Amino acid sequence: MLPLITKKEAERILKVREGSVEVSLDLGMSSTSLQIKDGLVYVNKDKVLLKDFEKVKEDTCYAIEEDSLKKLAIFSEKTDLYYKLMPTKDWPTIKLSATPMHRYVKVSPKEDTLSKIREIKPVKGKVLDTCCGLGYTAIVSSREADEVYTFEKDQNMLYMASLNPYSQELFNNKKIRMFQEDISEAISRFENNFFDRIIHDPPTFKREPTLYSKNFYQQLFRILKKDGILYHYAPWPHKTRKEVFYKRMIKNLKESGFRQAEYKPSSSGIRATK
Repeated sequence: MLPLITKKEAERILKVREGSVEVSLDLGMSSTSLQIKDGLVYVNKDKVLLKDFEKVKEDTCYAIEEDSLKKLAIFSEKTDLYYKLMPTKDWPTIKLSATPMHRYVKVSPKEDTLSKIREIKPVKGKVLDTCCGLGYTAIVSSREADEVYTFEKDQNMLYMASLNPYSQELFNNKKIRMFQEDISEAISRFENNFFDRIIHDPPTFKREPTLYSKNFYQQLFRILKKDGILYHYAPWPHKTRKEVFYKRMIKNLKESGFRQAEYKPSSSGIRATK
């Protein structure tokens, strides 16, 4: 893993300016002592100019590589999206252009993830995480499930996850089976009644309308076991205009066979059963 720096750590370094300072190089998971001397900050084999830390922005994570600070951000011409790993008060999130992947203002990404997992309690058997992202729901689900299947078609997202300390279990946890595929295509290969629990946390409707379609909901219903639980994150676009998008989602879920489909404000999603 590359050493990572945020605004919080940069301010600590700038406050000391000369001598030793304790900072975190993995977004708060551990602490490391760095030496500052003659206008240089020594990080492992790298020597970074002290003045470079003055340029660190609040909403961006930086990697230390080749004696410099590099933003953990990329633009993809293929997807036409800008991917940026953004620090929060606990786990980082990713901003896809202007859209964050997790709630992070009133609720942190960690709290956001745990609230979704609570909706499928008790977590057991085989779990499907339809849209992997940074892998938080797959990682937390794996602590109780026998096996977690997770899908991510965007290689840029997986690259960003590989740089995130909190996503590493995604790549080394033997209970997690990760596929670089589009779930809307891969779902057809699963047998009926295969999963005990499903977490469906798709991108926005504008980006992935197929994942909100009745046809896809019918596939989710087909592969879920009887009495199995589905959690479906329900974004609320145009909330200020009083447009309740999740009501349409509940209607389509019920018409696809799901019962007890109910919106849960604490997790901003719908819990339904088969």
